[in-house]
Amino acid sequence: MIRLFTWLMRTLLASMSVWLLAPAWSGSDAFGQSSSLFRRAGANPAPLAVRPVSSMDPPPNPEALTSYFSVKPLPKRLFRIGDLITVIVRQKSSYKNDGKTDLQRDTNYKAQLKDWVRFKKDHLVPDTLPAGDPTVNFALGGEFKGEGEQNRTNEMITRITCQIIDVQPNGNLVLQGGSDELTTDGEKQTLTLTGTCRSEDILPDNTILSTQIYQCKIENNNTGAVRDAMKRGWMHRLWDMIKPL
Repeated sequence: MIRLFTWLMRTLLASMSVWLLAPAWSGSDAFGQSSSLFRRAGANPAPLAVRPVSSMDPPPNPEALTSYFSVKPLPKRLFRIGDLITVIVRQKSSYKNDGKTDLQRDTNYKAQLKDWVRFKKDHLVPDTLPAGDPTVNFALGGEFKGEGEQNRTNEMITRITCQIIDVQPNGNLVLQGGSDELTTDGEKQTLTLTGTCRSEDILPDNTILSTQIYQCKIENNNTGAVRDAMKRGWMHRLWDMIKPL
């Protein structure tokens, strides 16, 4: 009896499973989703329609396409006459000049007086010299050798605060700095700087390199014992000016 009851329950459950799954096998949407894997092959959904881009569509927002790592450019700075700019001076120059002169000159001169005249009765008549015909014969030689060498290296690293004295129509700035004075143990150093630069070359910290300045003119004047020791005396300068030899 128990075996018969078990067989009947299994048969009933199998029949109910077939009845519940039949609509999904036939492609009906009564049960399950429309995208079920049990749908028939011919029941495909309609493709999506793509609307063409119209000229009336608003342009895309450029800010929405900006990368998170991008940096917005700084607004253009405006400079006025009287603003201060710090110039970082980094100038280095090297000069070398070698010269050599070798000059030699020889001159030979020979002359002889064969005929002479004298006055006789208001007339010029030939005359002879009792000591014979005078002659001149000499030789002149000259030789000059000169050799010179000059090596000079200049290097300047400093900062000079300049003032804008003019703003040109194209935006270029005319700078003038100094005169800055530095005195140490009796040695006095005076620095001046003038030139023209572009406003775009000035960094956010209000500095600019001296190599970016057009017609940059830097004057460095020193006075003191060291300068006096290096300066030539007036007699030496006068001797070089006359150059007797």
